[in-house]
Amino acid sequence: MRKALFVATLVLSVTLGGQAIAVENGGILNADTTQKKYERKTAVSVGELELEKTTVTLPVIDNTKKREAKLITDLFRAISGNTVYVYPVTSNQIDSLTELFYKYVITQRFDKLIILPNKVILLTKTGEATINTNLPEPDIKQEADFNSYKRSVENYLNTKIAPVMKKLMEVTLDRRYLELPEREKATFITQKAKELGLTAEIAEKLMNSGFAFATYIPTIKGYLSLNISSGLEKVTAPYNAKLTLQAQPVILIYKFDGDKGKFYFYKKIKADSGVTTESKPLKFPVYNQAFYANLFNRTLTTTIKAAAINAGMELKKDDNFAIFTPAEEVEGGTFKAPIGVAEAIRVDAPFDVYEFKDGKRVYKGFGKAKEVAYNCEAESTNKTSFKLIKGSVEEYDLLREHPWSGVLFGIQVGSTPFTVTEIAGYTASGGGDWSTFRITVDADLGYIRNSRLLSEWWLRLFAGGGSGGDDVNIPALGATISPDSYVEGGLGIYKRIYLGTTGLAVTPGMDFSYRYLQFTGTAGDELTIGSVTVTPRVGVVYNLSANFEINGEIGYPVSVSSDTTYTDAFGIRYTGTAQTEGGVNFFIGASYHFGIVGSLSKLYSEPPSCRRTK
Repeated sequence: MRKALFVATLVLSVTLGGQAIAVENGGILNADTTQKKYERKTAVSVGELELEKTTVTLPVIDNTKKREAKLITDLFRAISGNTVYVYPVTSNQIDSLTELFYKYVITQRFDKLIILPNKVILLTKTGEATINTNLPEPDIKQEADFNSYKRSVENYLNTKIAPVMKKLMEVTLDRRYLELPEREKATFITQKAKELGLTAEIAEKLMNSGFAFATYIPTIKGYLSLNISSGLEKVTAPYNAKLTLQAQPVILIYKFDGDKGKFYFYKKIKADSGVTTESKPLKFPVYNQAFYANLFNRTLTTTIKAAAINAGMELKKDDNFAIFTPAEEVEGGTFKAPIGVAEAIRVDAPFDVYEFKDGKRVYKGFGKAKEVAYNCEAESTNKTSFKLIKGSVEEYDLLREHPWSGVLFGIQVGSTPFTVTEIAGYTASGGGDWSTFRITVDADLGYIRNSRLLSEWWLRLFAGGGSGGDDVNIPALGATISPDSYVEGGLGIYKRIYLGTTGLAVTPGMDFSYRYLQFTGTAGDELTIGSVTVTPRVGVVYNLSANFEINGEIGYPVSVSSDTTYTDAFGIRYTGTAQTEGGVNFFIGASYHFGIVGSLSKLYSEPPSCRRTK
């Protein structure tokens, strides 16, 4: 059994010069100049991700056949073993997934020690070095159950890592050390480190009390479906395969007690990738496990990345792992803060504003980072510029990093026009306005891509349905067909233009969608209409907080391409296009931040890095 699909991460406070704050007790913070210190943390990753199962079992769902054909195909699939596919997660994949996961959970606001057999990789905000050392290597087997894994982690931390940390901490209490001049203390520590088989760099990181992380991923679940393409999917291919996965990592956090020289359990964080889906266009349905191996690998990467983004956000809910900093250079609706790329701050990242009254932290509003400072050089005084979105801010108010993913989920209700004037070359009337319900996903592209050019440009994905339209009449065919259903799906792009510090923004934009309508006559005749639609629109958004907002919009849907089929009571089909007249739609709704990103994780750029940004 391969060693250690395991992650134990020590997060150690290291006090350096600077001005941002990562704190252990947020309750004692004061909104004044005494905040100007910078406790940088070190993360020591040992081994790799621990998976409960290193295989993923996927039921295969075939939606491409109906009735008799489906029965025959299902029988063939059962005989040939194509009802369930089982994919392995290889050692090489686990290596790359571990690197990917911790790239988003442990950003460069931490220094990183990655412990591997016979060496340790040290990553700081400005560089990378490989260091030979003999830190003990974990021996935790893969596919352990959760309780066994937890016991193994605790045993490893307290029998292998804690004794080394305790010995290093005792150095700082040694009378000889305390009596040495500052210049000679480093030499003293270096000598003691050598006695333990460590380098001075490693010793420096381990000499401070801190936290240990261990990540366990329960069985990854999902399915593979084969489908007939619909809507815009038909442009690519007549069929498609969609593979869906979901991972829900559990991160165990331990805290090192310097007095007792051991780790104790601190808390547990549950992360969630959300449902992630990748698709593959097909000319015809294919029943072969190996054929979809690349699709599985691609979806697995998307899923672990989504889980990592969520885990990093969940971690920031704890004051120990969030950035605190004072507001400075306040001028109207703008202010600055002494943080930036070195703390992995993204464009459009929200920060909550607090003041202290009677010793209590009082919420005042929130702002967003607009120009992220490059502050990677030692003694850098560069500051990030913020725009106040809602509320108020004063000099030296406390700013706290708001846990955020940049993705909001919402609902909308409204009315959509679809009035026809011609069906398959025949004059027609009817259709009217449809009462419509939508599910929406809004993504801040400035934050997701970490781009100033895309700041407050938002991507919207939406899907919905409607009812209540009017009958469609086709006089030449003697047909009157009643409305059954209205379905739509699409995406849009819009810009948020904030009006002062009220939390209110105007949102001009454009939607691109596919709309599908179905009608049925009393004689059994049927009418279907599909329409590719472009909708210029303008709306408003009102932020009650960084997590919750209400919105409204109006637009003018224009059909740019359509197809229609009318089948009369005798089975005669009339096909062609549908002509429509214009009209105005409107929607009102609300959106909330849940922190789950799902398949949108593919859009996220890597966290800000001093090594990539100049």
